[in-house]
Amino acid sequence: MRSLLPGAEHSRFSIDLYIMKRLSLILLLLFAAWGGLRAQPALTLLQKGYDLGSIPEDGGTVSRVYTFRNSGNAPLVVVRAETSCTCTKASFSKRPVAPGERGVVKVIYEPHKKEPGAFSKVIQIFSTSIEGRNVLTVRGNSIDVKKL
Repeated sequence: MRSLLPGAEHSRFSIDLYIMKRLSLILLLLFAAWGGLRAQPALTLLQKGYDLGSIPEDGGTVSRVYTFRNSGNAPLVVVRAETSCTCTKASFSKRPVAPGERGVVKVIYEPHKKEPGAFSKVIQIFSTSIEGRNVLTVRGNSIDVKKL
């Protein structure tokens, strides 16, 4: 009988033991990888963008609440939110969102901090979800009512 292990003659028992150890190791690694992939949070935005329409430049702040759902099977935490402009702010709860539950991100646009005209702002939401980053948008038209 030809040896499966190089350099030595082994009994059938030691060959079977060698194969069983290798198969056990492979199965253990597969189960560990599969188990790690199963428990993942997932952020699903119910609305990714919003058009504020025409708003007066000196009319004060305008806010919009974006709702998301944790469609994964582990708790989701929003880590931070970055806006594309100082005229836009985002706030969110730092508490974990359980699987199947909903959370919100509140976006505030301050038209007096920008020149009048069309605008489109991007808000990046960073979380512990599978994607890691989700993008919201808010757009509209800031009107200088003094010129009307």
